[in-house]
Amino acid sequence: MRPIRLLTLFLSIFIICSGTAYGFQEVPESTPEPRQQDLLANPQRTVHTFLHWQQAGHKKPEYVVTTMKLAGGNKDKKLELAERLLKVLDARGLLIEYEDIPSNSNYTDSLSGLQQYILFQSLPEIYLTKTAQNEWVFSKATTQAIPELYANTFSSAFTFLIDQLPEWSSNEWFGIKVWQYLAVFFWILLGLIFMKVFEFFLDNYVRRLAHKTKFTWDDDLIDGIEKPSGYIFVTAFFLLTYSNLQFSVTVSHALSVFLEVALSATVVWLFYNLSDVFSKYLTVVTSKTETELDDQLVPLIRKTLRFFVLVMGVIAILQNNGINVASLIAGLGIGGLAVALAARETLANFFGSITIFMDRPFKIGDWIKTGDVEGTVEEVGFRSTRIRTFYNSLVSVPNSSVANTDIDNLGLRKYRRLKTVLNLTYSTTPEQMEAFVEGIKAIVKANKHFRQDMYEVHFNSFGPHSLDVLVYVFFDVPDWSTELQQRHNFLLEILRLAKEVGVEFAFPTQTLHMDSFYKDQPRKVGEERTEEELVSAVTEFGPDGKKGKPAGIRIYRDGEELDFGPNK
Repeated sequence: MRPIRLLTLFLSIFIICSGTAYGFQEVPESTPEPRQQDLLANPQRTVHTFLHWQQAGHKKPEYVVTTMKLAGGNKDKKLELAERLLKVLDARGLLIEYEDIPSNSNYTDSLSGLQQYILFQSLPEIYLTKTAQNEWVFSKATTQAIPELYANTFSSAFTFLIDQLPEWSSNEWFGIKVWQYLAVFFWILLGLIFMKVFEFFLDNYVRRLAHKTKFTWDDDLIDGIEKPSGYIFVTAFFLLTYSNLQFSVTVSHALSVFLEVALSATVVWLFYNLSDVFSKYLTVVTSKTETELDDQLVPLIRKTLRFFVLVMGVIAILQNNGINVASLIAGLGIGGLAVALAARETLANFFGSITIFMDRPFKIGDWIKTGDVEGTVEEVGFRSTRIRTFYNSLVSVPNSSVANTDIDNLGLRKYRRLKTVLNLTYSTTPEQMEAFVEGIKAIVKANKHFRQDMYEVHFNSFGPHSLDVLVYVFFDVPDWSTELQQRHNFLLEILRLAKEVGVEFAFPTQTLHMDSFYKDQPRKVGEERTEEELVSAVTEFGPDGKKGKPAGIRIYRDGEELDFGPNK
């Protein structure tokens, strides 16, 4: 993912979440004015008192400070602690599930055996405790930890900067303050700048050191970790600093979840690339051994490592987001057995698609032949592969069949072969045969669309009705259409060469010679040429020859050249 895409993604999430107004934790609708003794009756009531009476339109400072009874100082100091604690919870995206909080006034923690309730397992220093007056309040340890938590959540420099902004920056637009819009922009910009600086340092310093070593695996290591480590760096920066934006708890929670998943995904990406680097290192090691067994094991190890990294990464991401992976796998195992029996063919096609994606025997646009189907690959789905045939029909081949059938990928050919036998009449003289063969070689040499390091043109055999010349050449062309055009040009050149050297092409015939007719002479086949004329014919059809036309024939009509191909 490029930085601009990352920026767009963050902005999209921000815009989607911006509908949630800057505010506090969500609690049930307000009830009638509570009795004083009910404010702190149990953990649930205490949390309700702490949250509800700090919301806009329901502010009751005298109720809120009762939750901070164990804190030292006057009411203003206690109220400040309560407000700071709420800001910390909101900024960190720590959502309080009100229904999950116990409403039992005699609640006892099952682990410690004490009458206390920890609000968040990720923040164990924030908990409620029961006093001697049977009231549930924030513990003394919690009140003492609030200043440090606040300092760790909000940057003092950033807080100071926000305090210096003019009043208009606190105006709200769609529930978000103006300074928060500006902060989001500079927050993303700063993160991308840090990532670019990190990548610059990696490219210009670390990579230079790697180039100076005699090994190649360290260069592969840097290539593998460059992109994912840059995104790990910027994602970690965002995760550590997003709380300074001081969004509402729902927005902060969405950001924290997204950033944690993004960080986990980039770590998985890093280890995925490292598995490739390790596989390359194993390839170098195994290439030095005499046995070929370890060479065959390296691809298997690479694929196994990749699969292991992906599976463990997905499990870690799910587990970190509160999903019980063990119960999920167990449920999938029980229900999956019935599904597998009922949809065996569907699952076979699905795993066939996985095999195609992992093995990559072809890609979209390749010309392949599998079974009786031949054509161009248009789409590879989870159930079938769609192939456009040359008569323009669309054939869907089940992936299970594709995975278990030989695939001839004609689209990956670098060269396209032409093998043919030219039949000359028996009236051809040795000199003409040699000139004809050398002339075809000259045509090949003069055409840039032929493979020049591999071709065979020889007088190959005496056939039952002809002298056979084997022509075995390779076209260096990008596609089938160009191959047909060059084949056309090549065969036309051979026709012109045959006329030039005076040979004729044979066809199955039977000749009956009658000796009873006195003075009758057999028909003279072909034309005679002098040695100078034959040498001239070879030269004229060679490179820069005047009679050779390797790019095709030129025909003019009304003074304008007609186009018969891409190479006029």
